[in-house]
Amino acid sequence: MARSFPPDVVVLDSDSLVHARVGRGRKEMQILQAKSYPLRDDIFAPGVVTPELRNEALLAETIRRMKLETGRWDKVSLLLPDSWFRMNIIELQSLPERASEAAEVIRWSLRRTMPVDPSELRLSYEVLSRTPPRILAVSAVDATITAIERLFEAAGIEVILIEPAGLNVWNAITAREAATTRDRIFFYIRDHDFTTAVFRGAQPLFIRSRNLNGERTLQQEIRLSATYLRDTFQTTSVEKCYVAGNGINGEVTGTIGSEFSAPVVKISLRDVAEQAPGDVGAYEAELTAATGVFTG
Repeated sequence: MARSFPPDVVVLDSDSLVHARVGRGRKEMQILQAKSYPLRDDIFAPGVVTPELRNEALLAETIRRMKLETGRWDKVSLLLPDSWFRMNIIELQSLPERASEAAEVIRWSLRRTMPVDPSELRLSYEVLSRTPPRILAVSAVDATITAIERLFEAAGIEVILIEPAGLNVWNAITAREAATTRDRIFFYIRDHDFTTAVFRGAQPLFIRSRNLNGERTLQQEIRLSATYLRDTFQTTSVEKCYVAGNGINGEVTGTIGSEFSAPVVKISLRDVAEQAPGDVGAYEAELTAATGVFTG
């Protein structure tokens, strides 16, 4: 069943802010309104896990201008780059029933893999299975998230949801796909980073976002990821691969198909939205993620 949220979604990155107003059509979602706002490159600075918000005044001004130009609204779902989060699939010996106690157990388990103190993280989690406890934990540096929320609040906008954009692209995909028990591979590719995920049926086995630093080509990174997935998860019988992103070319899809010996589906906005403005080609992937807010 589709989730019920206010129609406005913002996809925020270090160099842009995309606003989308989403409505329900006869069969698919509709992008009723969309606009991208460039951000100066000194607003965010590299940080451990999540970038630091260095210039609040400039981001605040963009948020105010966006709201002025897009009409009256006061609630938003906020999507951030996958690379701003750590997404961990954790297996535990036990998990307390109380949410606060469970969160502390999960934070403790993250100490082994996180480069920052887990107490500094904003944490959300989903229980994938209870016996044995298997958890999808999604975390980001709380100081940055809190600062962003404060700027939206100052503009009269309540942030009601914060999630990784790539996971919402996957939500948009799976809402339209038949149920399966086989393996599916998902790539969400951006200019400076990419996300790889493996799902066995509906269960995630692996999710990771990596930066592209120029030392290796994207095709080399894909081949390395494929080797790791085959060795670790025995992904030798893949039903389908999905790739999303702006400007994905045939070389990328060809590499993915060759590595996994499976058909590759290139996701576009028209696959998930029955209506959209005609000038959004540069940020179709962000709008695809916006539709996923309502289908997860």
